[in-house]
Amino acid sequence: MSKISQEAFEYLNKLRQNPKLAITKLQEHLKLFKGNILQKPGEIPLQTNEGPKVVNECISFLQNQKPLGPLTWSKGLECAARDHVKDTGPKGVTGHTGTDGSSMSDRIERYGEWDVTVGENISYGQTTGEDVIIQLIIDDGVSSRGHRKNCFKPEFGVVGIYDGEHKQYKTQCVFDFAGSFEDKPGLDANAPSQSISQQQPEQQQNRQPDAPPAKPQVKDPDDKITQDAFDYLNQVRQNPTLPIPKLQNLIKLFKGSVLYKPGEVPLQTNEGTKVIQELIGFLQKQQPLHPLTYEKGLEQACADHVKDTGPKGVCGHTGTDGSSLSDRIERYGEWNGKIGENISYGQKTGEDVIIQLLIDDGVGSRGHRKNCFGQDFNLVGIATGDHKTYQTQSVFDFATEFTPQGQQPKQSSNNQAKTVELGGKGGHVGAAPQQEDEEEEQLPPGCVSVSTSSAVSMKGGQKVTKITKTYKFKDGSTKTAIQTITEG
Repeated sequence: MSKISQEAFEYLNKLRQNPKLAITKLQEHLKLFKGNILQKPGEIPLQTNEGPKVVNECISFLQNQKPLGPLTWSKGLECAARDHVKDTGPKGVTGHTGTDGSSMSDRIERYGEWDVTVGENISYGQTTGEDVIIQLIIDDGVSSRGHRKNCFKPEFGVVGIYDGEHKQYKTQCVFDFAGSFEDKPGLDANAPSQSISQQQPEQQQNRQPDAPPAKPQVKDPDDKITQDAFDYLNQVRQNPTLPIPKLQNLIKLFKGSVLYKPGEVPLQTNEGTKVIQELIGFLQKQQPLHPLTYEKGLEQACADHVKDTGPKGVCGHTGTDGSSLSDRIERYGEWNGKIGENISYGQKTGEDVIIQLLIDDGVGSRGHRKNCFGQDFNLVGIATGDHKTYQTQSVFDFATEFTPQGQQPKQSSNNQAKTVELGGKGGHVGAAPQQEDEEEEQLPPGCVSVSTSSAVSMKGGQKVTKITKTYKFKDGSTKTAIQTITEG
């Protein structure tokens, strides 16, 4: 254990047993602020997100926090933390997903078996163990205060810590917590890492007592963007406030309704920062959901659409062969309950794909966002590929249930109504791409945009298609038109 990790471990346990211990240091911290800028002697002035307000809030928290038992050191958890430091540090990567696609639980399970709950904190840029802990409990810019909660989580009984160099922030310190942890037999804590390979920097995963570890992914995606998108989508479903710091940073890149990302072409958006503020409010209220299981049959349906539309530069849910979402899925098996599809364009990382779909700029129904948080969805397949117009596209096909060809469907599925949910046009941070083979619609006077969503259901043996169009006008008002088509 290095000096920083040793200091951090000891100071964290002192704080858990005596939460008021840090108050004096925090009060001294307050004196170093000028506005929201922290000016530590001998250090570069630091622009904070919340300024002294969050420090005062932390002091109040500590005054009310009840003492907790100390944590026990775990060599296995230390190894998991070490893997992440040695993987991400030299590359300057931040966040909980390793460059090999590993999640926190993946790394922990390399070295043993955990029970009850696990969590991870990551601190950047600090040079003493005490400063690492102070940074984590202040938790500036993290609205959920996830780092602070992990430090004082009563369910945690063990921790492993590892610190090292970081290409961008000079130092990083990773904490892996668990309710309990049993090392693998013969674990050599000094052995090389088993994998050498700013999303919100805290993660948690819970397990019911005596239950096996949560394993939502049963079949691995092949492509890195696909893998990252799958992992991040599940993280957001289980912890909806996770993207908020990234969204808050995105807001700072706007001038009017134009988004200026470093190194990218300025992007004219439909709704500007208003839609991002609205998304932050949505995420703060959204309840956690179960993770999705990865399904290769659904991935094949997505891949068909990518390979069909990408080379032609076509956008939308209808294939150039006239295929619908359900047509493509039914090539590979039988679905029941509900299916849905999201399509993202122009993004280069899995995390940016999900952020784009959650923002859902220009899509009045927020259909992509709704699909990401669909309570009825249990499965997803994803495919990513080239797109002639937007360089990249990622297609997501969701389902309640799916039975691959050649397998017997579940008995419970037979009486379920079947429903299709399309994300709608858009899924684009910026003006929503238009489907090239669609007939141009004549908009009402004063209308500046229109978004469309469709839902298909079976009632009494008849196929009922409900088409909802939302028109947005210059004065900010909207009108909705609904068309119902019954077939059969």
